[in-house]
Amino acid sequence: MIRRQFSRTAVALLATVVATAGMVATAGTAASAAPQTVYYDASRAGEFRTNFDRAAAIWNSSVSNVRLAPRTPGNITIYVDSGWPRAQTTSLGNGRVWMGWQAVNQGYDRTRIATHEIGHILGLPDRRTGLCSDLMSGSSAPVSCTNATPSPAEAARVNALFADSAAARDAAATYTWTGTDVGPLVVGGRPASENYPWMVYVSGCTGTLIKANWAVTAEHCPTPSSVRVGSNNRTSGGTVVRVIRAVNHPRIDVKLLQLANSVSYAPAPIPTTSGAVGTATRIIGWGQTCPQRGCGSAPEVANELDTSIVADNRCLGIDGTYEICTNNTNGNSGACYGDSGGPQVRRINGVWHLIGATSRAGNNNSTCATGPSIYGDLPSIRTWINTQVGGLPTA
Repeated sequence: MIRRQFSRTAVALLATVVATAGMVATAGTAASAAPQTVYYDASRAGEFRTNFDRAAAIWNSSVSNVRLAPRTPGNITIYVDSGWPRAQTTSLGNGRVWMGWQAVNQGYDRTRIATHEIGHILGLPDRRTGLCSDLMSGSSAPVSCTNATPSPAEAARVNALFADSAAARDAAATYTWTGTDVGPLVVGGRPASENYPWMVYVSGCTGTLIKANWAVTAEHCPTPSSVRVGSNNRTSGGTVVRVIRAVNHPRIDVKLLQLANSVSYAPAPIPTTSGAVGTATRIIGWGQTCPQRGCGSAPEVANELDTSIVADNRCLGIDGTYEICTNNTNGNSGACYGDSGGPQVRRINGVWHLIGATSRAGNNNSTCATGPSIYGDLPSIRTWINTQVGGLPTA
């Protein structure tokens, strides 16, 4: 009797232990988080889609806490443009990637670029070690480098980030293949490729030096107390000069700024005509590269975009006599917030001439680069400018 009762008690205790053990095992399994799936949308990647598919496969074979899978729409949206490859993260595992032809044309390996840029979205910064074995060394490694596999340290870092849910809070950043960390710029453009001595930073807008002591910008830009002249970098270089007077054009979105002192930088000449439809031009400014209003802050280095003049009927509400309708290159590139007042230039006999000042979108859309943009036609008001500044330099 006692033995039987003991046996029943033992069985009950054993069952309790087994059940408890089962509960602990189940809890332990739940505590080990499953890999997080990050979807990438390569529907806009064109001929580079296979490179991003390969990049995803490489990451999937290298890390265990995150899995990349194709889907439209995705956490990662992939684009192609003529600039440098770059990535813009909004949070860990979310953001946008651009496959830029500029690096491809220089001979950099396409799959290495794709895997590198996805690495940024997965939380890795650039590391300019110059080593081909480091994926995040980017363009600091030789052009001949084709390694597209993250190093063990890089893979371990991604695993650690995706094991830490708090990491997503501090993941917003922007990177370019060249190693220059840039904030938003001209949408679809590239960092300035040459020195523009006539660039003027106008506190949230852009302007152009047109005489030693005069600059031009957009009327809708606030008049600043001072401007930085002669540098592609809005935070350093050039000369900071006080603004003593502003003169608005009576008809279009153009404002002249008189400087307290003359500067030694060469001003941009204004020609007598802006050019016919189809004329190749370039726009430059410190505006956003992401198209939605407020999606980023101004970059330090100005950006440029090659574009062209298009027919006035492409722009809504344009004053055809005094304004220029300018193409949104590839249908998705153009001026944005912060570019206002900035230069539109064209080459004449090898010299950049100023023909326009950035004004507004030509399709009344608050999302940038979805249509052509409108620029103040400076040659059309050259006589007025000449009078206001007491004589322009010879174009």
